[in-house]
Amino acid sequence: MKFASGAKFAVLSFLCIMAFALTMGFALSSLLTRAVQEWEWENTAALARREVELRGIDTLLAAPRRTPLDERARQEFRHLMQGLPEIVRIKVWDRDATVVWSDEPRLIGQRFSDDGELKEALAGEVTVEIKTLEGREHTYERPSYTTLAEVYVPIFSKTTGQVIGVVEVYKNPFRLLATIQRSRFVIWSLSLAGAMILYLVLFPLVRQVYGRQVREEALQAHAADLETQVMVRTQELETQREALFQAEKVAAMGQLLAGVSHELNNPLSTIVGYTQLLLIRVGAGPMADQLQKIAKSAERCTRIVTNFLALARQYPPERQLTRLNQLVDDAVELLAYSLRIDNVEVIRRLAPDVPQLWADPHQIQQVIVNVLTNAHQALRGVSTRRRLVLTTRYERTSGRIVLEVADSGPGVPADISGRIFDPFFTTKAPGQGTGLGLSLCRGIIDSHDGVFRLETTPGGGATFVIELPAGAPAEADDAQRAEAGLDPAPGKTILVVDDEPDVAELLAETLLLDGHRVDTANSGAAALNRLRDRSYDLVFSDMKMPGMSGVELYDEVARRRPGLERRIIFITGDTLNPVTKQFLDRTGAVSLSKPFHVDAIRRLVPLHASLPGESVAEVALRA
Repeated sequence: MKFASGAKFAVLSFLCIMAFALTMGFALSSLLTRAVQEWEWENTAALARREVELRGIDTLLAAPRRTPLDERARQEFRHLMQGLPEIVRIKVWDRDATVVWSDEPRLIGQRFSDDGELKEALAGEVTVEIKTLEGREHTYERPSYTTLAEVYVPIFSKTTGQVIGVVEVYKNPFRLLATIQRSRFVIWSLSLAGAMILYLVLFPLVRQVYGRQVREEALQAHAADLETQVMVRTQELETQREALFQAEKVAAMGQLLAGVSHELNNPLSTIVGYTQLLLIRVGAGPMADQLQKIAKSAERCTRIVTNFLALARQYPPERQLTRLNQLVDDAVELLAYSLRIDNVEVIRRLAPDVPQLWADPHQIQQVIVNVLTNAHQALRGVSTRRRLVLTTRYERTSGRIVLEVADSGPGVPADISGRIFDPFFTTKAPGQGTGLGLSLCRGIIDSHDGVFRLETTPGGGATFVIELPAGAPAEADDAQRAEAGLDPAPGKTILVVDDEPDVAELLAETLLLDGHRVDTANSGAAALNRLRDRSYDLVFSDMKMPGMSGVELYDEVARRRPGLERRIIFITGDTLNPVTKQFLDRTGAVSLSKPFHVDAIRRLVPLHASLPGESVAEVALRA
């Protein structure tokens, strides 16, 4: 049963006061009983001594003993019986514990040497005992009484001061016991009544004081709870503000990179494309080696721009066949400069037989970059050799691809190793981390049906292990095989639209390799004029152009030549633009990012140069 706090306090107060009253009642009752009894027996003993003196009993006991007693002695002993009130029997003992006289003649001359109280009286002490009449000396009293009070009063000689006898007085204790009972009743009644009055008087006052204390404690507890909530919410707001600040920085960086990438991608497309065309035309030889060096440098620049774009923009989950080794190389390339200036040795042990992943390459690359960044920050705190080892392998038994990132840093303490993946938990100094990196990485890996864990590194350091399932869904494999099985399909009529003459010329020369007929236009308006005069199997268009943009060209073609808009392929370096992203998501138009590979351009022609009413999927299936 549950009580309210007020009811508990009332019951507890009542019990305390009642316990106090009972204790006081018991104490007063005991003291009163003892006082009344002592007064009663002392008064009886005093009366007995007075009668002994008045009757000269001490003289009779001190005189030579005569048996039987003469009439005078018997007369004095009888007067002794008359002078003591409430006496039912008297015995006079000599020093030999023999009854000298008694109102019961049959007791005269009997000896009771085993009576303990008598022995104490003969030793000079007044003894009292309330007895049930069970002893041998009570033979004659049992028929008339059940309980009697025995008072043994010693008789002292006036000349020698020694005990010469004992007067034993038998009193009926019922009056005394009744008096004591009435006194106890009065005491208990007063105690309980006083307790109730005290409770009724003090309870409101104590309850007011106690209630004030309870309210103060409740207010203090509530204030402490509010303070805790404020601290937690303040911390959450700080975390959210830091995250918002980071998001604003990323958004600003994305806007900056959008413009920079667009300006870089056009010349990079020219460099990469013409290098690939020259390699196709030259074949083998010294010139090919030099062109390969140019191609590698150009591809490195391309990867750097692409990696920055991947980190700057928010990609929706977009699964595709991806090579983990390539993602590792791209992440290392992105962080190569900062690792190099901190003397971090990067060792890549990438297995060549690692199959492809069905994953979002941007998300997986973000995870790898985050793990490498954490390892780099840990390595800054050691003065010994700084080494970072990246290992990939394919476990055929489980069908999983494994990436291990091991560093020679200080490692992760055992007491926090189980918490490093918790949101908002960080070991970095305030302002240097939000505690969200590893938790977000684990969420990304979990969404890919993978495992992200920390393992103990022998000899120190930390090893983070990422496991991902290999392979791809059956429909992805079918689409890839269908795309790979398409023939070049020469002889198509293609229109290239781009305001950059070098890019337009590069596209035209690439398409001419497969025998296509190619026209170029340097603006959207010029492209519409071309489409009005001639029919084209495929249109390659830039997205961002002066005058009419690629989006406006698409809408105008859909209005004038319905169905042809489905065969427009956009070549753009403006993928960070939200308008561009929304347009591509809305229309499902095909796009290829700058800088592009010439082989990618050539593969798009047989895949998309279909009849106006056919979709890309239908072309792939028919092929």
